[in-house]
Amino acid sequence: MKDRDGLKKVLLVHHVEGQCRCIIGFKDGDMRTAYMCGEPVYQKRGKKTSSWCADHYRKMHTAAEQSGVIDRSADFPRAISIVRTP
Repeated sequence: MKDRDGLKKVLLVHHVEGQCRCIIGFKDGDMRTAYMCGEPVYQKRGKKTSSWCADHYRKMHTAAEQSGVIDRSADFPRAISIVRTP
């Protein structure tokens, strides 16, 4: 995979479907004018289309695995409902 050169970055207000939504900077430092990556989004066969390009998708999942923030919902006990009768 080649490195991004930043030429496809797009202002948030000009964003179209199918572009990576990772915020990479701000125009003139103004938080209201965010630049987004703009690369084509990552799509895996049979899965929902991602909001990020392949590079940002990989970085996000790698960081989540390293920090332990991956979905471990199966490890948590399930809530049970308690029905009280008078």
